[in-house]
Amino acid sequence: MKRVLLLLVVLTSFTAIAHPTPDYTKLPSHPRLILKNGDIDAVRQRVIYDAPLRRIHHIIKGRADKHLDLSVSERKKIGKRLLSVSRNVLERVTYGSYMYLLSGDVKYAQRAEKEMLAAASFTDWNPSHFLDVAEMMTALALGYDWLYNWLSPESRKIIEDALIEKGLRAAKPKMWWYRADNNWNQVCNGGIIMAALAVYERIPEEAQKLIARSLESNPKAQSSYGPDGVYPEGYGYWDYGTSFEVLLIESLRSVFGTSFDIEKAPGFLASAKFMNFMQSPMGESFNFSDSGNSRGAINPFLYWFACETGDMSLVWQDRQRLLENKRVRGCGRLTPIAMLFAARCNLKKCEPIEGNFWYGQGVQPLFIYRGSFEDKNGSYLAAKGGTPMNNHAHMDSGSFVYEWGGVRWASDLGSQNYHSLESKGINLWSKKQNSDRWRVFRLGNHSHNNITINEQLHNVKGMATMDKVYNSKVRHGAKFDLSSLYNDVSKAYRTIYINGKDKVTCIDELESQNIKCKVRWNMVTRAKAEIINNRTITLKSKGKEVILRVVSPSKGVKAYIMSNAPKRSYDCENRGTCRVGFSTTIAPSSKCKLKVELVPQR
Repeated sequence: MKRVLLLLVVLTSFTAIAHPTPDYTKLPSHPRLILKNGDIDAVRQRVIYDAPLRRIHHIIKGRADKHLDLSVSERKKIGKRLLSVSRNVLERVTYGSYMYLLSGDVKYAQRAEKEMLAAASFTDWNPSHFLDVAEMMTALALGYDWLYNWLSPESRKIIEDALIEKGLRAAKPKMWWYRADNNWNQVCNGGIIMAALAVYERIPEEAQKLIARSLESNPKAQSSYGPDGVYPEGYGYWDYGTSFEVLLIESLRSVFGTSFDIEKAPGFLASAKFMNFMQSPMGESFNFSDSGNSRGAINPFLYWFACETGDMSLVWQDRQRLLENKRVRGCGRLTPIAMLFAARCNLKKCEPIEGNFWYGQGVQPLFIYRGSFEDKNGSYLAAKGGTPMNNHAHMDSGSFVYEWGGVRWASDLGSQNYHSLESKGINLWSKKQNSDRWRVFRLGNHSHNNITINEQLHNVKGMATMDKVYNSKVRHGAKFDLSSLYNDVSKAYRTIYINGKDKVTCIDELESQNIKCKVRWNMVTRAKAEIINNRTITLKSKGKEVILRVVSPSKGVKAYIMSNAPKRSYDCENRGTCRVGFSTTIAPSSKCKLKVELVPQR
């Protein structure tokens, strides 16, 4: 019920666009997608005197040069997906088109053209998994548009035909993702709008219907950011869904002169600060749900948010990483487009984000404390509520990550490759209580930093709300109501916070039903763990030490260290990690206050 009420609050807080009416009478000539007059000259200037952007440009050029010697993509699926092929095509086309526009060297345009013609020759773009089609449409729409004046009429015709027949006409009106509130909506509608605008003159009536349908559908995805900017699918999927949302917005602006205020959805612009806090001082991410730990990664699309809001602090962290790190991750297939947004920014005053605490409500409530944006050894505590029913969610409600002294002491194992599970017959996408998904070790609650009761799975329809937030000099954290996640307790509250000395306190208040409850307080760590006694475990890593200890109850607690080795043939390795924690028992119809501390040893 709580989840339903939260969804209603978020959805009704966003006034959806009321039948936007684009003006199709004054469409600009090609190139018309995203590019503005002066963008290319601005990028040329920026890469001369702006060191971080020059480094991104060199990465793009280096990769585009490597593309020159690669064979064109072939239609080879991995399991049910053609997605890796679509993404290769998108990268090669965007990088080649960008480099041609900046340098005028036709070898880049020729390579992009070859890739587009090869993709156009595919039998189809795998419409049964429409993300594959959407990314392919984005690739060919962008390349067709940006290289329009260079391409021959024959090549234009081939690319147009493919965009229409294998892309736009594959988008049937009742596809499920039109109703979705997640990245599928953003990527698919973004690809459709870009393709429809690129080939509008060929199929004007069809294009108008497709664009209208996408504009009606897209606010459902935008509602997921509300009210404060938390992206429910996590760090990695923010980058995916949001980058395509920005392409959609900027394509509308460059063609119609308006975005129809899509970007004004509650929480959308605020999500850029959410993403900054989602990276720790070490450069690791709070990798809840199906997100990998993108250590050292940059998010080039943050430049769009900086330009949009005028807040240059949103890109300070990435710019420092580009200046300091030898290896940089995160320059993906859309990075050349992000360079246009970077060139539009006034970066003369770019300083670290102010403040060290951020929180957001909605269907994925969480808080993040970040001791510093400048000290890589600063402390970091992030904890979340939410529900397993969120898209890409794990049974990780109540879970947290913790860093101190340049070490991540409490970790999240992250996602497992989808094909590695699907290829072994795992029905990964069912969210039913007893579905295959929750038997995967990394996805169930047994591998997360939370409470397990009587070894049961969390209730998939449970919703952990964030009822109180603490942000004072002595306490930064929150209180979560986890009660609906469990069958055998009537009440379950978790209060977790960090103090001014970087000590973390976690208090779980439990009240059992008329049944005996075995409680397991669990934490995943990469540190070397040693049990000192039944109330104390030492954690050591990189010459640093943290003590994990039980403060209460005063008796009946047993410390444990458990292996994370795969239990089933389909589970992946979790090398260098283990689970530590404490178990205790609650008598029927009784209360228990389990207080655990993580204490840095200075």
